[in-house]
Amino acid sequence: MKKTSTFFIALSLTFLSIQIMAQTGFRLNPTSYVGALSSDDNADWTKSWTNFDPKTTSYPAVTDDQTLNGMLTSLPVPGENDITTAVTLDASKVYALSGIIVIRNGGSLTIPAGTIIRAQADQSTTPKNYASLVVERGGKLNILGTATQPVVFTSAKDVNKRERGDWGGILIAGKALHNLLDGTTNNNVQMEGFNNVSFDPNLARFGGVNSDDNSGEIKYLRIEFGGFAFEANKEINGLTLGAVGSGTQLGYIQVSYSGDDSFEWFGGSVNSHHLIAFKGTDDDFDTDNGYSGLSQFGIGIKDTSYFDLTYNAPSGSSTSEGFESDNEATGTASVRPLTSGIFSNYTMIGPVPVGTKYSQLNSVAKSAFRRGARIRRNSALRIVNSIFMGYRNFLMIDSDSCVRRTNFPAAVALINPNTGVEISDQISFANNLIVNTNAAFTSTTDTTANGLVEVARGTNSGNKLNALDSWLKQAGPLANQINPVEFLNGTVLVNPLASSVTPDFKPVVASPALSQANFVDNPVLRNLISSSTEIKQALIQAIYPNPVSQGIIHFGREVVSYGIFDINGHLLLHGMYDETADVHSLSSGIYFIKLDGGVQKFIIK
Repeated sequence: MKKTSTFFIALSLTFLSIQIMAQTGFRLNPTSYVGALSSDDNADWTKSWTNFDPKTTSYPAVTDDQTLNGMLTSLPVPGENDITTAVTLDASKVYALSGIIVIRNGGSLTIPAGTIIRAQADQSTTPKNYASLVVERGGKLNILGTATQPVVFTSAKDVNKRERGDWGGILIAGKALHNLLDGTTNNNVQMEGFNNVSFDPNLARFGGVNSDDNSGEIKYLRIEFGGFAFEANKEINGLTLGAVGSGTQLGYIQVSYSGDDSFEWFGGSVNSHHLIAFKGTDDDFDTDNGYSGLSQFGIGIKDTSYFDLTYNAPSGSSTSEGFESDNEATGTASVRPLTSGIFSNYTMIGPVPVGTKYSQLNSVAKSAFRRGARIRRNSALRIVNSIFMGYRNFLMIDSDSCVRRTNFPAAVALINPNTGVEISDQISFANNLIVNTNAAFTSTTDTTANGLVEVARGTNSGNKLNALDSWLKQAGPLANQINPVEFLNGTVLVNPLASSVTPDFKPVVASPALSQANFVDNPVLRNLISSSTEIKQALIQAIYPNPVSQGIIHFGREVVSYGIFDINGHLLLHGMYDETADVHSLSSGIYFIKLDGGVQKFIIK
């Protein structure tokens, strides 16, 4: 009787949730434009809360140096300060962050709108001061900024003395799926670098089996001058996400002057929206180890003064990319889940300033900066409806495993074995606007790059290059726009210069960015869009079984694509060209699935 009563209470709540869904909306919103912004000044989501000149911003002095202090000798373990209960900061105070602040399982930290936190790392202390915020599995971080009062994590240094790597950054460890193997299990992997944190050898472990795991909510947040090397080639990023689940909400986040990647996902299924990576050291958006979430509306901006300092190292070198994506380190095709994240409506500004050429960069910048997107090691990343301008090269298909994932016959024919992959496992780079290939890099010593695309060196590299060039230039409703205008001021965006303290990423009048967005013909996106009307009509019970008790739902036919949402409209899972969906990783409750025939409700017992 208890289970039956709970079941009917849950059913009654379904109809109340319709109003919530109408307010929050789904994660993917169809647009008529490619890139992050329309030309409507009133719809410019970068206004008010962002800061493109944080080096000279006068932040108030610290007034509370105890609450977020992990270096106190009075702590049980100096160097670490644990949050095990519900803690809420006071926006009227300015906090100092030192040591590692850990939100433990069952603990929560709430940071209200307008709060400023100033951090400073110092590796010369004993123990070392890493000045980082770590959310453990089961902990929650709620950063509740607004468009007029964002929350700011920034450097403790004075004006004009702040620099990348002044403090650690923010790391969230979740319980969702990933494919990073650690011995015999992939559910308890430690984030790189944390193995040498002497006071807690088990810190920052992530992974589990809950795709809808909830680590909290972050909105209207700036992270400035974070990103810190715990040791060589083992860095924490501006925002690091380890197996974070889709129950977590991320939106309106700007990471500036990161000492490593601005954003990096290690597996997980968390969705995000309205992200900005500004003048980061390494990659703007780095996806690894089976990340499968969805992200819409983002901006990445490179500056020739900020690049990975290991770019010419004899080992462990790293060049700075816009997107970088791996499946896992060995590139093994059988390792699942597959990195298949979707990024739509991104505006990516490379290091080559508008109106100039790659050949005009200095020798260091030519070597340190590379591609708009580098897809390698069996990743199946999807980037659509986006803008790329001002790069050395625009897309690198790195390794035969990724050549295979294009599924382009002329390219697949050149690899061994010469077979493609299922469409659900393919790379998608479609419906993007690409400007500046004629002023980019074309190799004069080998056949690996032609300005538009680059391929890893190897057998038949020249033929592969030609095939991939044809792949990107395919005609049709999902065709990329390649060099429709000259790479000059006023042809694409209003003011995309990284040197400006007031950049403007809106399209100019008659910009090619104002046309050709496509959310209908691309099966990657088709069923990730829904409406409150469809939800209200979601009474058909065609899928089976319903309720679900064994973790598999059947469609009765092969569908082009599907998206599974919770009652608040958050995308949890998605797939393509299948007859079933595996929902083992979802908790008990009410869900909605969008199929080719509309939205249907189902229950997991």
